[in-house]
Amino acid sequence: MRETAYRTLRRLLVLQKIPEGERLREPQWAERLGVNRTALREAFARLEAEGLIEHGERTGYFVPVLKREDISEIFFVRTVLECAAIELICTAPKHALTASKSLHGLCDEFEHFAGSHYSLGTSEADRRFHECLMNAGRNKRLEMLYNRAPLPLIHSKIVSDRQWTDQTNLVAAEHRGIADAIGHADAKLAKRRLKAHLGARHVLAITA
Repeated sequence: MRETAYRTLRRLLVLQKIPEGERLREPQWAERLGVNRTALREAFARLEAEGLIEHGERTGYFVPVLKREDISEIFFVRTVLECAAIELICTAPKHALTASKSLHGLCDEFEHFAGSHYSLGTSEADRRFHECLMNAGRNKRLEMLYNRAPLPLIHSKIVSDRQWTDQTNLVAAEHRGIADAIGHADAKLAKRRLKAHLGARHVLAITA
């Protein structure tokens, strides 16, 4: 039960489906997740250790409110870690080609959800692309650090169909470009494209 509670809550938090500043009340969340309070508290403790929630001054857990500097720090950490993963992937051309194929598969998934205007599925596919990139680096400690810097790159504040289409098409193209460079084991190009990709999303995040 604690693993179920942890994974479900983490997914909702990473995808920003729980409002910033909201208190996570035990009775409601235990009932919603179908777990007992002991399991829920253990899940809360893990999420707090990852920086996804924080303990209130008096009692209870809350979803942190991210300030501009918090968002900037998260993007900086993500850029450093994902570039490190790219370096590791591209040291072995065969592995790089395999990783590229997996990443392109996730690009297909992203484009499918984006074309259907399914925002949750699109955000999930975006997250899986970047997690796949980190996993392909085959360095557990890098992955552990990365788990403390989650931030969706597709934002729910996009309101018009045109804005949605423009941003998701751009993200899809950027993902493909990163995957192509990795497939050629070109770490320098892949990192340059990744930095441009994350840099553009960072600007959107702090101005949203």
